[in-house]
Amino acid sequence: MVRLFIGIGKVMRSWVSALLDSAVGRWCGVPQAIGLERPQGESCCFSGTVVLCGKTSEHSVLLRQHLNQLPAVCCEDLTAELVQAIIFDGTELQSTAELELVWQQLQGLLPGLAKHGRLLILARAVTDATTAEAAAAAAALSGFTRSIAKELGRFGSTANLLSLARGVQQSLLPAADFFLSKASAYVTGQVLAVQAAELAVLSSWQSPLSGKVALVTGAARGIGAAIATTLTAQGATVIGVDVPQAEAALTALMQRLRGKSLLLDISQIDSAHQLQHWLTEHELTLDILVHNAGITRDKMFHRMTAAQWDQTLDVNLSAVHRITAALLEQQLIRSAGRVVMLSSMNGLAGQKGQTNYASAKAGLVGYCHFMAKQQLNDITFNVVAPGFIETPMTAAMPLIPREIGRRLNSLNQAGLPEDVALAVAFFARPDAAGLNGSVLRVCGQCVIGA
Repeated sequence: MVRLFIGIGKVMRSWVSALLDSAVGRWCGVPQAIGLERPQGESCCFSGTVVLCGKTSEHSVLLRQHLNQLPAVCCEDLTAELVQAIIFDGTELQSTAELELVWQQLQGLLPGLAKHGRLLILARAVTDATTAEAAAAAAALSGFTRSIAKELGRFGSTANLLSLARGVQQSLLPAADFFLSKASAYVTGQVLAVQAAELAVLSSWQSPLSGKVALVTGAARGIGAAIATTLTAQGATVIGVDVPQAEAALTALMQRLRGKSLLLDISQIDSAHQLQHWLTEHELTLDILVHNAGITRDKMFHRMTAAQWDQTLDVNLSAVHRITAALLEQQLIRSAGRVVMLSSMNGLAGQKGQTNYASAKAGLVGYCHFMAKQQLNDITFNVVAPGFIETPMTAAMPLIPREIGRRLNSLNQAGLPEDVALAVAFFARPDAAGLNGSVLRVCGQCVIGA
């Protein structure tokens, strides 16, 4: 009887989801999603027509040169009727009066942006502005980007802004590539700071992580498994870490990926020492460290036990510090390594019943910002914050909260684990040196906390 009830429940949820996504749902005013275009082994980041507009600067000149080197790319200046991408260069706006360029140029261009198109705004870092008006203009562009992203979402199109620090040159290109590509299909309405960094060479698009060694915690299933799979597909050798209870799933995944398995409970106080010993024993040094493992112990705060509070803070936050500190101390993360941490939209926006989880995930952001300033052998620290992602955990949610959660974003749909994995891989690239201390939300521009 229980099995029958569960089976009927699954059928009912599937039927309801299909109904809401049908013409009936559209007639009832339910927000409708357009299927997103995700990577299918493309040989380069972008193809199609891109229009460059705004005020020409060294940044847009560099982007034009870069894009013209790609096959099947056509760069235009305010002339193409149907385009796959628009890049607006606002880095040279000196006053709020010059914001008129946004209306003059983009109002005519945006109707010609194809479905699944990309709008990329370039702005100077507000802290680098030399006048109050220039600072105001730069900040205004971020407000425009977040707002226009909500208008473009119904077409499956995205809008994002790169905030460029003084001296940024080639370190701009990997970030631009990501936001122009299908890898950013579920990333929209975001502002990402790019810093000046020396790049000897740009990583290849198809195998940017070739020869790299990556360690992923919580790798057995869900988002962790997607991260391990994506890093492997991009050339890395992956060490998957998970608790002993997940041995079967972890072993099967790592055998398929030709990676290495390590059963380790990171909540144990000596877990950092165990990991350090295992890496040393296997003569391995990491290029990429991904802190994905996490737990939830949800309860209203007035009913939360000390154990529920402590366990959640320890696994989701304290263990990250313990492990990272131990690996840095023993020089088990290479120079120019990449540390990526998984936060959560709930950590940024807060959520009833998750005071412990939100505290831990917000704490990761503070930890990231601090570590990014330490200049530790050019190792970068960045955070990816997923929103509503289709996982077994979200599939088990009650029907109404699940259907609402899927649609509470500009793209009117939930993301996939691969969307998060692609963002992690983006930060893990060798040429992502200009991205340090960043928080990137992979949430379709969730209306909560956006």
